[in-house]
Amino acid sequence: MTIVHPYAPPVDTLVALLRWRAAQQPDRVGYTFLADGETDAIDLTYAALDARARAIAAWLQARGGAGERVLMMFHEGHDYLAALFGCMYAGALAVPVHPPDPGRLQRTLPRLQRISEDAAVRFVLTTAEIEAHTRSELAAVGDAQWLDVPAQGEAGAADWVDPQRTPDDIAYLQYTSGSTALPKGVMISHRNLTHQLTDFDVGYDHTPDSVLVSWLPATHDLGLVYGRLMALFIGMRCVFFSPGAFLQRPMRWPMALHRHRGTHSPAPNFAYEVVARKAEPDLLAVLELSHVRVLLNGAEPIRRASEALFQKVFAPTGLPPQALTHAMGMSESTAKIMTEPIERVQARFVDIDPVAYERNEVVLVAPGTPEARVVASNGVTVLDTRVVVVDPDTLQPLGSDRVGELWVSGTTVAQGYFRNEAATAHTFGARTADGEGPFLRTGDLGFVHDGEIYLSGRHKDMIILRGQNHHPQDIEWTAATAHPALRPGGAAAFSIADDAGEHLVFVAEVNPPAVDSPAAVFAALRKALSEHGVAARTLLLLSPRGLPKTSSGKISRSQARARFLADELAALHRWDAAAPIAPLEPSDLFRALEASTGRRREQVLVRHIRTLAAGLLGLDPEDVEADRPFGELGLDSVTAVDMVEQVGRTVGQQIAGTVLFDYPTIAGLAHWILEELLAPELAATTSPAPLRQSDPPDENEDVQAALLRELDDL
Repeated sequence: MTIVHPYAPPVDTLVALLRWRAAQQPDRVGYTFLADGETDAIDLTYAALDARARAIAAWLQARGGAGERVLMMFHEGHDYLAALFGCMYAGALAVPVHPPDPGRLQRTLPRLQRISEDAAVRFVLTTAEIEAHTRSELAAVGDAQWLDVPAQGEAGAADWVDPQRTPDDIAYLQYTSGSTALPKGVMISHRNLTHQLTDFDVGYDHTPDSVLVSWLPATHDLGLVYGRLMALFIGMRCVFFSPGAFLQRPMRWPMALHRHRGTHSPAPNFAYEVVARKAEPDLLAVLELSHVRVLLNGAEPIRRASEALFQKVFAPTGLPPQALTHAMGMSESTAKIMTEPIERVQARFVDIDPVAYERNEVVLVAPGTPEARVVASNGVTVLDTRVVVVDPDTLQPLGSDRVGELWVSGTTVAQGYFRNEAATAHTFGARTADGEGPFLRTGDLGFVHDGEIYLSGRHKDMIILRGQNHHPQDIEWTAATAHPALRPGGAAAFSIADDAGEHLVFVAEVNPPAVDSPAAVFAALRKALSEHGVAARTLLLLSPRGLPKTSSGKISRSQARARFLADELAALHRWDAAAPIAPLEPSDLFRALEASTGRRREQVLVRHIRTLAAGLLGLDPEDVEADRPFGELGLDSVTAVDMVEQVGRTVGQQIAGTVLFDYPTIAGLAHWILEELLAPELAATTSPAPLRQSDPPDENEDVQAALLRELDDL
């Protein structure tokens, strides 16, 4: 099928798309990477991207790479794009993955091993830095050949041979989050992609003059398809930076929108709340965001309270309220299934009766009704995408205002799972009771109201925390051996929600005689959960057979969750995250450090950091061990960066989140801060300088004018 579009060229593969841009617009900057998340901008033209892709493709072709699987491991930047298109140019199947975390190899390597085995990887594209700490550990790739992509550059580009890709060829494998079984590689074809990009464009008002701003990881389906490929499809510029840079300083996102006149940007729900809560007043006073057309809120449950706070905080910037819009999708549908129309005044929510909802019925109640369930509209489908609501037990299609599982059909639905016929048949081959199909099972619960589709929950047990998917089986399996008192197969992990988002609850059966110390069991469970980068809001220990089970003897997470919310689980012991204790104010901290010397000074700072960490973890500071790695304490990527940011603010220094790799304990971090950051100030017995992002303005300059110059000085 040839694309008919006002801005996209008449091509039917991603290879032809980039080749057309490189030939017709060679010097146009397609991508700008903000290496520091702010002003260190690195541009990439279409011609340069094409040349780098041809060089990588020629290297693969010379080694028989056509049709083979190629593991791609990169930090954010242009190398990822060059490698992805290099694989497509070679007719190879790219397998994009997150690089393993050097500080958490025990947790991150097993998934990488399983993906490599499942895909039967023969080549690895990465950087010398990543290869250095990964190659010897990644036994699953065996005798695979490795390429240092930055070192390759454009060498050999002239040797490339066009593989003549067709629309039905697979462009890459998008691996799902995985579970204790093998993760599954979703086969995304060129037809899926070109149709999806056309579908994504409907109603979003993209033009070649638009600017897409994204910090979503390129290994995420939304981050890749919308956050990278959409810009190439339209011929607009994409400005992107790393998720770590966003988490370290959330205001970098609106700053990038301001500086680069960004018009379109995707993000998960938690990001809107985080950036609103960490908004910097001085910057809010000078940001100008009236040019923003679309802020796509998707990838996790959408919450009205988060959006209300975001809109209130950023209203002074001129941000149009109609810019915030909802979307829903998944890897198995390439990326997007439905989007909310952007022409409405404000994103739509409904309040429904929770009792009727448990009967799978939708009964609207007045907004603000206590205990009401608030559900966001995800809009409508376009082109040939179709959604039906199906009773997951009877397989009967349901009418409006009835809750069921969302099933999808259309050209954006992927080709199935790589080398996994059984899983493909189950997920992609669903049929209704009368035989209509095939449909893609989303595993999500929802309903149709007033012609729009509302996502209301999950039929599957996926847990989404801070925009990251976690399979409960993974968490339960890891925690099963955390302590001898835990009973095998007797645990349930599930999430509960409030206005602040989703929170993890972990419930486990124990052998009571083996529980000498409940605190020791809880500490062991918290350590096990930290291997997944998560921390629990509540931990419960139950007597044997205390968890509800299905007729076949399996733990019923949905019933466990319902009984927990109804306070019907009889717990032997319970642990709840504690309210945070206020740390020292910056001036008080510095006075305490000034008044101390040597070992005593280090103890003061260690106690301060322990209090900060305890507040983020919901622990008593005495339960936070200064010599234990942050990951073992239960700090996930968000809370760890938050802690470093708070530490930096209280000592008057800007501290990069990457410092945790070199100083992964509280004791180590405190020693580094005292020796490397505060030694001159303490030696001079003066107060530390306030946190700053750039050189201070001249004394006679207006502060707001100086901030404006900083934002616009590229």
